[in-house]
Amino acid sequence: MAKIKLNGSNLTRHEVIDVAYNHARFRIDTSKLNKSLEYIKEKVNGGKIIYGVTTGFGSKADTLIKKEEAVDLQLNLLRSHACGIGKPFSKEIVRAIMVIRLNTLLKGNSGVQQKTVKQLAFLLNNDIHPVIPEQGSVGASGDLCPLSHMALPLIGEGEMEYKGKVYTTKDFLNTDEAKKIGFKAVTLSYKEGLALNNGTSVMAAVGTIALHKAEQLLKVCTLSSALIFESLCARKDSFAYDKIHEARNHSGQIEVAKWLTKLLDGSKLIGITQKDILEILKEKNQIPNEILDDINKVTDIKAADEQIQVPESVIDRMKANGKNDLAKMLTFAQKKWKPQDSYSIRCLPQVFGASKHAIDHVIEVVENELNALVDNPLIFADDDKVVSGGNFHGQPIALVMDYLKLALAEMGNITERQINKMVDSNNNDCMESFLVYGAGLKSGLMIPQYAAAAVVSENKVLVHPASADSIPTCENTEDHVSMGTIAARQALQIAENVEKITAIAILTGFYAVSMRLQQFASMKMECNPDKVLAKATLDFYKEIKKSNKEFLKNPVTEDKKGFLETDRFLAPEIESILKHFDKFELIVEKYLK
Repeated sequence: MAKIKLNGSNLTRHEVIDVAYNHARFRIDTSKLNKSLEYIKEKVNGGKIIYGVTTGFGSKADTLIKKEEAVDLQLNLLRSHACGIGKPFSKEIVRAIMVIRLNTLLKGNSGVQQKTVKQLAFLLNNDIHPVIPEQGSVGASGDLCPLSHMALPLIGEGEMEYKGKVYTTKDFLNTDEAKKIGFKAVTLSYKEGLALNNGTSVMAAVGTIALHKAEQLLKVCTLSSALIFESLCARKDSFAYDKIHEARNHSGQIEVAKWLTKLLDGSKLIGITQKDILEILKEKNQIPNEILDDINKVTDIKAADEQIQVPESVIDRMKANGKNDLAKMLTFAQKKWKPQDSYSIRCLPQVFGASKHAIDHVIEVVENELNALVDNPLIFADDDKVVSGGNFHGQPIALVMDYLKLALAEMGNITERQINKMVDSNNNDCMESFLVYGAGLKSGLMIPQYAAAAVVSENKVLVHPASADSIPTCENTEDHVSMGTIAARQALQIAENVEKITAIAILTGFYAVSMRLQQFASMKMECNPDKVLAKATLDFYKEIKKSNKEFLKNPVTEDKKGFLETDRFLAPEIESILKHFDKFELIVEKYLK
């Protein structure tokens, strides 16, 4: 049974995603359609002048169209405007375009026939997808070019995809498949070409999918960061002390700090101090007598902010005696005396919080647009009015898509800085260069950081605001356009790039936690992930393992370093992590309830 009801007023971004990705079925309420349709018929029969119905379009609005040519006008509109270029939109985006356009028409101010609207619903519910090229829209008068490609299969023209095969619609209509499912072309009435192709449905659709990815990325990036925090044994107060966030009073920052606090709840690694490490080493009899007095001087200091650091001379003696593992752990303890972490760790609530605030604003604008009247002219039959306005102008979507681009790019930027920190032995708090044993002979995670950096740089080019540009069209009648569809496409491209950066960060975090636990194992310290990781990051750690056969095959134990001392073909492993994002998101949602 259809769980989504389309009536022009209540479509949500989640329902768009459900139709786009899950092929969710829906039912439509056509009760508002007849009034505007009959009104248009009456006005045409009465010889009234109505833009785009009895006149030409754009700069030709002063050209009168004869009544007997009015239907041809609509056909000519769709045929001439379907001139898109570039590769086709994905099936998911096409489905999003169709359901948003369908919902707009159901508001009842566009002068469309019930059979036309039902035909659009038929295509969607039967998984018949118009072929729509990505390029060709300037974002006002809406998405004329791509929406014309969407509309042509309704009248038996253009191109469409069915069960993975692309057809001309004319050829498909002659197939047994078309006859079996009952697919027939419709005949347009007055204004229907304009109703189908004039508006913001393409930029709204691409924007909705970009927004969906952004919402998922914010959660998965935060979870990925939490795992990296644990590998570093990061200081806790920068995210978990509520008052520092309340003091600034930015809602996004407060929320992300709460997310991190919940995701890292119960961790035995977060907030570990120099004194904690030294006392564990003493308890495990890892401190030789020759340096015990020096270590006791450090641990005897009661107040954390009065601690003295492990003396360099002690560390040098251990190195000279061949106790390199102990020397490294003492150096790690010494680093935990420092009261703060680097910006990519300490400032995450502020950076991700700002992106969250931006995403929340984009949600508000996009969800409004999903239920907006965006074609032209609009029919208000009760007021006896047909109004030529500018609701097709994509500026509201254009601006927030540019905002979303920046919010996403900055998430990717700080995430790459975390990756870089983890592979740098000068900054990863005593782990190996590139998170591999035997660096030099082996490169470990050297080049994944390069790949992430390359994508970050690519995003910096894409983030330039598309809405800052305008090129006049239609003989200068349409003299300001939004470029909103370009902004939405770029937002989606940046989101996909940040997904790749995040996948590399997840790989890096897994390596880093595994190496830190191996380091603990060498000192007889607790190294069982089940006992030291927070519940959320433990679930994450195990889910990452499932994504990667190498991780399952080579468990990290005290006597076997496994994948931490091998170089492998990493591209498939990164791709596999990307495919697990939905599962990673569920982990976040489980612990943020």
